[in-house]
Amino acid sequence: MNHKITFYPVGNGDCCLVSIGGANMKMMFDCNFRQKAENENNDTFDVLDDLINNQLKVRCGLHYMDAFLLTHPDEDHCRGFAEKFYLGDPDSISDDDKDANKILISELWYSPRVFEEYTTDLSDDAKAFKKEAKRRMELFKSGSKKANNEGNRIRIIGWTDAEELKGLEERITVPGHIVNEVNGHECKHFEMFIHAPFKESIKNGSRNESSIVSQLRFMFDKNSNDIVRVFLAGDAEWYVWENIMAITKNNDFLKWDLLEAPHHCSYTFFAEKRENEPNKASIDFLNKKETSAFVVASSKVIKKNDDNPPCQKAKNHYVEEVGNGNFFCTSGTSEDEVDKPLVFDIEDGELGLHDDKQKTKSRQSSQIKDSKPHFYGQNF
Repeated sequence: MNHKITFYPVGNGDCCLVSIGGANMKMMFDCNFRQKAENENNDTFDVLDDLINNQLKVRCGLHYMDAFLLTHPDEDHCRGFAEKFYLGDPDSISDDDKDANKILISELWYSPRVFEEYTTDLSDDAKAFKKEAKRRMELFKSGSKKANNEGNRIRIIGWTDAEELKGLEERITVPGHIVNEVNGHECKHFEMFIHAPFKESIKNGSRNESSIVSQLRFMFDKNSNDIVRVFLAGDAEWYVWENIMAITKNNDFLKWDLLEAPHHCSYTFFAEKRENEPNKASIDFLNKKETSAFVVASSKVIKKNDDNPPCQKAKNHYVEEVGNGNFFCTSGTSEDEVDKPLVFDIEDGELGLHDDKQKTKSRQSSQIKDSKPHFYGQNF
């Protein structure tokens, strides 16, 4: 069973496309469409062009994405959302929408908590996302027959006591649970364990604490222990990871083969300030890595300067864990490099970095025989 994870080069931002094998589905985590990429005289990688010409199928007259998950609504995680995606009733798709190469999102995934608590500084793209989420929620609450149509589905992640979510219980997945349904279909070889956001606020109280943190689990066979585990966590900072490590009782949900360095390789994964020693919980989490694990920094080129993100000191800690050869930055190692996506293949329980000429496999299934089987619906 073949899966694929594509990390697009979008500077200090996130844009990751997950191709789910077996189900033949595409799910995107965040977006950061950069306008200059559409200039034919600019070498910036054009994410939209790749999606339309190489990745997405066509349905309802538009290029079609099975699901889109917003980890949190900072602009570098949703830039271009309003312009590149079709928003509104899918029955109203026009020829202009088709000519503009709009992308239809069948199922929208998001955490409403961050929108409830932080409303004054939302970008236009974040506001457009929130408006579209509310439109879809109203269809479910009203019992509309259109609620389960392509382009209307929604999944809500995380705890919330908001009055507006009453009647949507069947669409809510809370931390401590697994979800293996995407776009109305049960996935036989893919599932996600939701770690965060938490029900209660934690001490720092920034918007980053509400990032969706998930462990993606790719399987060759449901009766096999061969699971490839990938962590995607938006901008979750050290205090979120401290909480995750404290309350997660099942060690299997903390293991990882591939980690996207939170907050674009910022030092905030390790500590509040870059001069501080790393928080023990952050180091303990990194130690949960499987053999020959990878770390990917979705950031601009990492340099020895005062930037944070990305932070050279943070990179050094990651390299200590996985080795220099298994640490990658989506922008490469110098500004002279031509932007291209980082693509990882998952085939028959093996994870490997893919390029045009060869695929270097890192983890063989024989190396994970001590892994424990997963359990559906298991809590912390």
